[in-house]
Amino acid sequence: MEPNNIQEPTREELEELVRKAQKELEERLAQMTPEERREAEIRARKMIEEDEAKRQRLLDFAAKISAKPSATQPKFCPNCGAPISGGKFCIYCGSPLSSI
Repeated sequence: MEPNNIQEPTREELEELVRKAQKELEERLAQMTPEERREAEIRARKMIEEDEAKRQRLLDFAAKISAKPSATQPKFCPNCGAPISGGKFCIYCGSPLSSI
């Protein structure tokens, strides 16, 4: 695979892009009526709340799945610490594995 020939913008270029976007936003806001500004603010707040709710759901889901052992995580004997692959007893030390 060939390396990507697209160069990332420099910090200065990014700062210039941000300045241009801010200027454009200020110009658009200056053209809005007070009612349009209120509506835009309401929409923006709603989007922020929805994004925050999505982020919180994702964090909750990540915490939930990280707390559960998965089928891909190896299990170990509570007595000797050897990896186990099933059965009622550890094949290394003979301890019962009924609690796993």
